[in-house]
Amino acid sequence: MSVTLIQMVMMVATISLIIGAGIWSARKIRSAEGFSLNGRRASAGMVAGAIAGSCIGGGATIGTSQMAFSFGFSAWWFTIGIGTGFLFMGLFFARRFRESGSETITQLLINTYGSGSGPVASVISSSGIFFAAVASVLPAIYLISHLMDINIYAAGAILFFLIIVYIYFGGIKGASVSGLFKSVILWLMLTVIGYTASKGLHEVKDIEYFIPRGLDMFGQGYWQPLETVISMSAGLLCAQNYAQAIFSARDVKAARIGCFVASALSFPVGIPCVLASMYMKSMHPEVTPIMALPEFIMRYLPEPLAGTALGVLIIALISSIAGLTLGISTLLTRDIWTRVFRITESGKILRTNRLTVILISVLTITFSLCNLESQILTWNILALALRAGIFIPLVLALYRPKLIPPAWAVPTMLVGTLVAGLARPVLHSTVPPLFLGFAAVIIMIVIARILNRKTLSPSVEKAVER
Repeated sequence: MSVTLIQMVMMVATISLIIGAGIWSARKIRSAEGFSLNGRRASAGMVAGAIAGSCIGGGATIGTSQMAFSFGFSAWWFTIGIGTGFLFMGLFFARRFRESGSETITQLLINTYGSGSGPVASVISSSGIFFAAVASVLPAIYLISHLMDINIYAAGAILFFLIIVYIYFGGIKGASVSGLFKSVILWLMLTVIGYTASKGLHEVKDIEYFIPRGLDMFGQGYWQPLETVISMSAGLLCAQNYAQAIFSARDVKAARIGCFVASALSFPVGIPCVLASMYMKSMHPEVTPIMALPEFIMRYLPEPLAGTALGVLIIALISSIAGLTLGISTLLTRDIWTRVFRITESGKILRTNRLTVILISVLTITFSLCNLESQILTWNILALALRAGIFIPLVLALYRPKLIPPAWAVPTMLVGTLVAGLARPVLHSTVPPLFLGFAAVIIMIVIARILNRKTLSPSVEKAVER
């Protein structure tokens, strides 16, 4: 189904309005800290906007819809995991993150385990964020190509332009304002989509014929929901782009409330996407799964609303990619480029950060164009698994900083990441990769503690424990 003129006009207007609001709000940004942290003056709403804007993207909307096309309601667990992760972040992490005065997660690790842990943690964290960005780039390319009836390479070029406009000028402040604005409009559109889809599903007989176990929240088994929720929670808690929003908060209260608002926004997002996809599977089984949600919007919403919904869906994808890209850029700029090239001037750091945004955007889109047939949520799961090596050391750095001997921090992170990353493609394990990564990290910590105790005299050991 092709886009009508009214839909196209409303779509372009929605995209322009949301991106324009972000650029206007951040027009006075001139410093590196202003670009990456908004001068640490972000309100709770802006924290929530930055978090939700980055997280509620391709995986939460089109990815959930794509999975629901085959598995029904059990696809909802993905956004349940997102909401749970932000809830935990507000309860247990926000205060310690904000009070640390850091700009990146790796700075927290460096303060605990020494400077050697910084570059390793930056590369590991950046790799995980990169694959999360791919999970939003894939549906964005498909969507732009389908809506504008152009080839995928032209769609990739348009996507690159929109990402750069979204994040290059405004940084974290522009992303926060645009993300909050987008979240409000997206929520309104998803409410309409959910109502329309549920009304249509009431008229469908034998939905289980089209999607076996489609109404069962455990349609993919009982381990899958547990894996999804734990993976999402752990992955979000140690992701730079979400921590960066907390670092930018004006105080601890704003950081915590922002996390709770983002959590409340995230939990129900998957429901309308699932309902729309199930209806499309029953009425239009020929539709490509990745296009189930956009096709539903074009077919069943009034034209002005459909155009607005398509526009905000594209923005949801762009904001997610942009937020993730900014996270990678900040990590590489602050923890690697400034050290390697000895950059200290704020203006040069700002330019380096912006140039890195461009570089990462090009790499992400190029990689995605080479993997167009892959499942969106596959990259999300890989992104989360690659953070297995960082999560436990980060938690211990915040709560038990002396539990891991500094000399063992880098080997522990590397082993945990390698085990999680190779679990399925090489080891062919049926155990969730993240769990294997956690197990490897715990084993490394136990070995480190045993060997460290043997090398210390009793008096020295007591001093280290203190």
